[in-house]
Amino acid sequence: MGNSSEAPYDNYVGDGKRFVGRAKELMTLERWFNHPEAPLTIFSITGMGGIGKSSLLSEMLSVSRDQGATAIWMDGRSCGATPSIFMEYLSSTLGLETLDNDGYPRPLSLLKDTSVEKRLVLAVDNYEELALLESWFMEVFISKLPLRGILVILASRPELASAWRTHPRLHQRFVQMQLQHFNVEEISEYISVAGSLNQGMAGTITRMTDGHPLGLALAVEAADQRRNLPHAEWAELSHMISARLLLELTIPRLHPMVEVLTLLGTANQELLSSVLDMTVTQEEYHMLRQMSFIRSGPDGLALHDMGRVHLLRDLRQREPHRLQTMRIQIAKLLKPLHEQAGLHERRQIARKMLLLCQESMLQFRKYADVSRDSLFSPLETMKQEDLPSLHRLLQQWCEYSVAPDQAVFYGPFLNELAHRYPEGIVLMRDQLGEPIAMFITVLVHRESSGLLLKYFPNEMNECFTPQELGNDPDQSDTHFALLAAARDDVPGYTREELVGYMALDRLSLLGDGARVILIATNPHLKLFLLSIGFQMRRTRTRACDRYEDPADVLDLDLRSGQFGAWVMSLLDPEWQDDRIQSGTTVRERTCWSEQEVRKMLGHLRSPGELHEYAGRVAGARDGIQLQLYVMDLLEGRVHGLSPQDQMLLYAAYWTHAGNPTAAAQTCSMSRATFYRHLRTALTRLARIL
Repeated sequence: MGNSSEAPYDNYVGDGKRFVGRAKELMTLERWFNHPEAPLTIFSITGMGGIGKSSLLSEMLSVSRDQGATAIWMDGRSCGATPSIFMEYLSSTLGLETLDNDGYPRPLSLLKDTSVEKRLVLAVDNYEELALLESWFMEVFISKLPLRGILVILASRPELASAWRTHPRLHQRFVQMQLQHFNVEEISEYISVAGSLNQGMAGTITRMTDGHPLGLALAVEAADQRRNLPHAEWAELSHMISARLLLELTIPRLHPMVEVLTLLGTANQELLSSVLDMTVTQEEYHMLRQMSFIRSGPDGLALHDMGRVHLLRDLRQREPHRLQTMRIQIAKLLKPLHEQAGLHERRQIARKMLLLCQESMLQFRKYADVSRDSLFSPLETMKQEDLPSLHRLLQQWCEYSVAPDQAVFYGPFLNELAHRYPEGIVLMRDQLGEPIAMFITVLVHRESSGLLLKYFPNEMNECFTPQELGNDPDQSDTHFALLAAARDDVPGYTREELVGYMALDRLSLLGDGARVILIATNPHLKLFLLSIGFQMRRTRTRACDRYEDPADVLDLDLRSGQFGAWVMSLLDPEWQDDRIQSGTTVRERTCWSEQEVRKMLGHLRSPGELHEYAGRVAGARDGIQLQLYVMDLLEGRVHGLSPQDQMLLYAAYWTHAGNPTAAAQTCSMSRATFYRHLRTALTRLARIL
């Protein structure tokens, strides 16, 4: 933040808005450009939502270009979840920057060709989205950069991990910039250049706002438009930004465009026109980009995150059916664009499609419930001081998730993972900053697989081939999901809601073309994952079972270009049902024999074994859905079987499976009578199926 002892820094950024303040941070940038050796340096810009991180990043890049440097902007939300995808995104971004320069046929060579005279500024906005890559980014990517001529700027809400400040090679190159609210002088300066307010109104806003940049911008905009906004609301703008206010500040003809931005996050003029099926004029686009809660980026216009949350919640409450219709229409438009796009653009479209379908995972809430809005900040990578709290979370999770003989391995594993790959542990915090939930995934390659094999050899051998475990870190594209743990005493939230929030955040990592795989014993977890497109297969051994719950391997592989189909299956049940029906019609016409029904019921306790039969039953996409359907029949929740048939089949294949004598006794029959009636019950069940 600027202070009176430094020359004021203000400028116009590309969208026509005046940049004000942040003199201290911009002076630090100027000192780097004046340094005769231009040492490799990392700036970390952090602060709460709306504090102006993206604006400062944009201004720093503008200053850098004026200084003759090559300046690159990357969005962490589009960088990918694997090293290979990150490098492809970086290469395409550098390629655009050097498009007219024949001296750089290979864009990445620019990274090695820096010097005091040829400087490169590499900025990553939303850096917290690269949590899974942080160890690789720090130890591999940064360590390979030249020691002269490169400045890396990382903007994120949470502070970066303490490993940056204690790193033996990087700590002296690391500069923290924690943004604060504007002071009184900066508030006055902003008001003087951002609007045409009279002195009395300007003084009122200065006294009643606390200098939060986004809240201040909205207050000035409301006053500049002569909105009859109560002074009390100005005072609250830094903390409470309502959808009503945002819409009142938007002229009616721009409302449809704001709705599209609410659903897509970012969009350029061409995409806005395509979605709305109308021409968005240059004048309208310019009016949008000048609004306080909309910013310009390399991929078009973007709603500020806080504004998007409020507008989306308002639209969902007022017109839920129109909202869902809009989502499906937009996804259908984006699907062919995604399939035809180049690599970088495909990743951008993929993220937009994921934003559309995140609220479509509302069934099977006994494991993960995503039906509520969350007021929590984005997930962040753990810090070493969080470890005691994470061990308490882990202990609670072990009590209801794993057998005691397996639980003893998780504590040492957590310690070693936190030391070697802390980016694999992301967490949620409450308002006091205390961890209340954590999610553990590990990017699998030849280095991390050694750690995983040490603690979970059975799981690794079930999920991976030796070749996959030996992959090069830069080529790895598969995440192994270990656990999602959450407290059950968080006021206003259930454990399932916390797990659902984390699951959606982690699934968004797959939009760039990655794969996730895990071992599951919890039937509710299996149902949740199967409902969103995971594939399930039975394990080769029973070494991973938990008591009577069989272990199955579940994976979602989006590396082969099926991303659009996966999103549509989540968004549009009719599209999904049509696909299932067309794929199962022939098999559904095949009659079941008594012997086939016997064999199927013999696997009733093992959904993985039932998987091969699921395609023959309408509506059953997998073994666990077939198991639930058959149990509904046997327990009378679905009509079709007589009470006696239910009793016979339940005793023979559930309560006393493999023990016909006990089953016959339960039914008060001799074994001969039991077998005779059981054959009749099997025949009737075959007709129903």
